[in-house]
Amino acid sequence: MNLSNRTMAWALLAAIVAAPGIAQGEPGAITVFVAKKVVTMDPTQPAATAVAVRDGEILSVGSLQDLQPWLKNNKVTIDEQFKDKVLLPGFIDPHLHPLLGAVAFETVWITPEPWNVMGDKTPATIGQEDYLKALKTAFADRKKDAPIFMTWGYSADTHGVISGDILDGISKEVPILVLQRSMHEIYINTPMLALLKSKGLDADKYKDHPQIDWKNRHFWEDGMFSVALPYMAGFLLDPAAADPGYQKTRDYLTHNGVTTVADMNTGGTNYDLEMASLKRNFDTPDSPVRVRLTPDVMKLAIALKSPEAAMKLVGGLKAQNTKHLIFNNGIKLFADGAMFSQAMQLGDPGYIDGHHGEWISEPGPFAEFARSYWNAGYQIHVHTNGDGGAKMVLDTLQMLEGEKPRADHRFTIEHYGYANDGVSRRIAELRAQVSANPFYLYDLGDRYAANGLGTDRAARIAPLGGLVKRNVPVALHSDFPMAPAEPLFLAWTAASRETLSGKVFAPTERLTLDQAIRAVTIDAAYMINMETKLGSIEAGKLADFAVLDRDPYEGGVETLRDIKIWGTVFEGKAHPAKQSEPGK
Repeated sequence: MNLSNRTMAWALLAAIVAAPGIAQGEPGAITVFVAKKVVTMDPTQPAATAVAVRDGEILSVGSLQDLQPWLKNNKVTIDEQFKDKVLLPGFIDPHLHPLLGAVAFETVWITPEPWNVMGDKTPATIGQEDYLKALKTAFADRKKDAPIFMTWGYSADTHGVISGDILDGISKEVPILVLQRSMHEIYINTPMLALLKSKGLDADKYKDHPQIDWKNRHFWEDGMFSVALPYMAGFLLDPAAADPGYQKTRDYLTHNGVTTVADMNTGGTNYDLEMASLKRNFDTPDSPVRVRLTPDVMKLAIALKSPEAAMKLVGGLKAQNTKHLIFNNGIKLFADGAMFSQAMQLGDPGYIDGHHGEWISEPGPFAEFARSYWNAGYQIHVHTNGDGGAKMVLDTLQMLEGEKPRADHRFTIEHYGYANDGVSRRIAELRAQVSANPFYLYDLGDRYAANGLGTDRAARIAPLGGLVKRNVPVALHSDFPMAPAEPLFLAWTAASRETLSGKVFAPTERLTLDQAIRAVTIDAAYMINMETKLGSIEAGKLADFAVLDRDPYEGGVETLRDIKIWGTVFEGKAHPAKQSEPGK
C-alpha cells in the first residue's frame, strides 16, 4: 500500500472506530490486528498486513483498506501491538505428550544433549563417570520432603551401564526412578520397587515378562507401559506434583508459538487421572493451547479389561468436546520400540552389535485392533520407528484397504525414525501420511552412525524428501520431551538435515523451506484432521497466530532456529511468552 492509500485507509478507519456499536471485548466486537507482515499459508493470498477478528474467528485478511467492508457500521478496535512483527498461523505440534512434559518437568534432567527451555539451560552430560557424578549430586540436592527422586535423560550409549544395584548404592531408603531418554524404559532401586508393590504390583505375576529384568530392576516397552506405569500413575499425576509441570509445559508451548497440540497417548497411563489433569491445566478460560485428544486404545482395553469397553469409551468422547479439549476420531496404536533406546524393529542386516528390536504390540493383536477401528471409521495413528516396524504396519494397512477400502483414511505413520526409499514409496502407494520427528537425525545421527546403524543407514534417519516428492502429506512434531517443542527449530532440522556435529546427512531427503514451514502449520493441521479450522490465516478459521520478530521466508533455512517469538494470539487474545525461572 502506498502512502496516500495508507493515509486514506487510516482516515476511514478512524471514522469507523468512532462509530457507535459493540464495545471491545464483548461478543460481536471486531479487532483488527495490524502487522508488519502476515504470512497466511493461504496460496490464494500468501501475505497481508491486517487481520480482522470477531468472537475468536477470522473475518477477513488483507490490507486495512481491504477490510473496510467488514468494519463499517461496527465498533472496531485497531490493535497495533504487532505493527513491527510478523504473524504466522499458530504453530501446531501434531504429536506431543502433555503428561510426559509434566513428568519431565518434575524430574532432574541429566541428558546426553544440551537443552534450553525458556532460558533454563541444561548442559550435555557425557560418559559414565560424569553421569553418575551428576546423578549423585542431583540426589544430594533433591527436595528432602519429596516422596521419590526422579531423573530423566539416561542413555546407555552415552552414559554407560546402570542398574538397580547402582541406584541402591545411592540410596536404600529413598525411592529412585531413572527415566531413560526415550521415556520407554525405567530403572528403579529397591525402595522404588517396594513402593510399586505397595501400590499393587504383583512381581510374581510378571516374573517371566520378556521386557522386565527383575535382577537389574529394569523395565522397558510393554514391561514399563503395561506392568509398572499403572502403579506409578497415582504419584506421577498427583495434582500437587503434576500441575506445575503441566503449567510449565503450557508456558513452554506459548514461548515457541504453539497454539495446538495433539496428545498422542491419551489415557495410556490412567485415563481418569490424565483427563482430570488436562481439564485442570488446559481446559481453562485463560489457556492459550488446545489439545486434540488421541486415545491409546490398546492401553484403554487393558485398563477396562475389554476391547469393547474401550471402543465404547472412545465412541462417547466427541460428545464431551470443549473449546480446549477436542476429540475428532483419531486413535493411537503402537508398533515397534523406541528410537532413543535402539529398540525399533530393523530389517536386515539388523543392528551392528546383533541385538534385536522390540515390539510394543505384537503383529497379531496389532492387526486385530487396527481392523476394529478401521472398520469403525476412525483415523489411525501408529507409533513406528524402524523399517521392520514400518513393514508390519504397512502390511496391515494394505490388508485393511483390501478388506474395506476407505476414501480418506489419513492413516498416519508417527515418528518415521529409519526407513529406506522403498518404504517411502510404499507409503505413497497406500495413501498414508507421515508425522515425523526430524530431531532424531540432529540428535542421533552421529551416534547411530558409529554405534547401531552404520553411516549409510544413519543418513536415512527421518527421510522426508522422498515422501514429499511423492505427494505424501508430511508434518513435523516434537514428541516432547523427545525433542524440543520448538516448531521453527524442527523445521530447520528437516530443511538442513544437519547433525549435532554439523554434518549433513542425505541432503536429498531435505524439505524445502516452504515445505518445512507448511509442516508445522497447514500440513500439521491436515495431519490431525483440523485443517478446516487451523493451519492458515484465512476467513472462517480460528484466530490463532504465532508472533515472530521476522519473516521466516526472508532469511532462508539457516535463520529459522534464530527467529525470536513474542508469543501467540489464541482465538483473538494475545498471550506473551514467559521466561523460565532457572531450576523451577
